[in-house]
Parts: sequence; structure tokens; C-alpha cells
Amino acid sequence: MEPTYQELLEEAFPASFDRAVISGVRQGILLANAVMENEIFLKTLVGGDLRGHLRRAAVLYRVHEMCKAGDLPFSSVMDRMPRGGGHWVELRSGDFKAHICRTDGPAAFPDDTPTRQDERRTNQPGLFDQNVVPLHRTPSDLEQMYAWLTFGATGKSITHLCWAMPAASLDDWLARINVLRRVEQSADVEASAPPPTAVLRFREHVEETLRAKKDDGEATDKA
Repeated sequence: MEPTYQELLEEAFPASFDRAVISGVRQGILLANAVMENEIFLKTLVGGDLRGHLRRAAVLYRVHEMCKAGDLPFSSVMDRMPRGGGHWVELRSGDFKAHICRTDGPAAFPDDTPTRQDERRTNQPGLFDQNVVPLHRTPSDLEQMYAWLTFGATGKSITHLCWAMPAASLDDWLARINVLRRVEQSADVEASAPPPTAVLRFREHVEETLRAKKDDGEATDKA
């Protein structure tokens, strides 16, 4: 019997690492809060507009660091997006590659972008059953299956966290895992504060990113 997309997603992102994923995302949120609280310009009304961007950057950064340290079993690369000037963290596990996205709710889709449209096109369902991996797909095809790690936060708390495999074009899920629901007594899962070295490295990461954007802008103005 051919595996279902749900089975493949659960195999790639197993329940045994749910608590580590939750901890990484929560530590990213705490990193963002620490920077917001310690930088005067971020406490202004204009600085507050950056909270969502900074939180996303901190979550991506912390999950990436945990993958590199071996605290999460995924391979992780921080790289420039194929389109636009932004960057993302690409996770790989099993037959999937995944990107981390903020969403408004556990079943909500992230904001649509051309890059995300390109990536999800690989998730073509079978001819007769969209829940089963098509028989004609090869192992090399399966390595291109695509997922998101979607999250949302309010203050210091995670509101939702899901592994989700989108359909190729329609806003529909081929498979989805609600991580907080899968973890028993998830309310008891505590995330320790990120180590001081992580806070320092993240602040340096933010400064380097801002300098790079400034240099790119100056180079464009001179062109």
C-alpha cells in the first residue's frame, strides 16, 4: 500500500521532537522580545511596526541554530529567497523541505507570494486520490515535497504551531499536523530562556542584516 501524504509528513516531522520545536519557536519569540525591550528606537510607535518582522527573524534564527547544534534533527540552510531581496530558513527532513511562516491561525495559509507559489507546485496530488502518493512518482520527485512550519504568537506565548503540506494551487491542505495538539499537556511545555550567548548572537545577526541592507541601498543609489 502506498503511503499517504499525512504519513510521510508525520514521518519527516515526528512527534518525538515536538517539544524541541515548541521550545525553539518560543525561544525565538523571547529573543525578539529581548531586542524590542532593550533597543530604545524599537519602543517607539514606528519601532513597534517592526515587531512582526523581528519575531519572524528571531524564530527562523533560533530554529536554524538548534538544527546546527543537533537539538533538532533537520538539516537547515539560511539563504536568500529566489525572488525578492528577503531571506528564509529552509529545513529538510525525510521526503520534505519546509519553510517557516507566520499565519493568523492554525488552519490559515500564510500570505501568498510568487516564491511560495513556485515551491508548492511540487505538491501534485494523485490522479484519483489526493491523499495518497501517486504511484508514478519517483524517489527524486518525493524529495521535492513541500511543507510549511506555521506559527503565531501573542506576547510571549505561541498561539499555534503546525507542520502543513499545501496543495499545489488551491488553498487546501494535503496533510497537516497541529503540533501543540499533538503534544500531550502542551500547556506544561516550558521553554527555558534563550542563553545569553544566543541573545548576543541574534543582536549581532540583526545588526549585520541591517548593515547589509544599508550597503545594498547605497550601492543601488550610486549605480
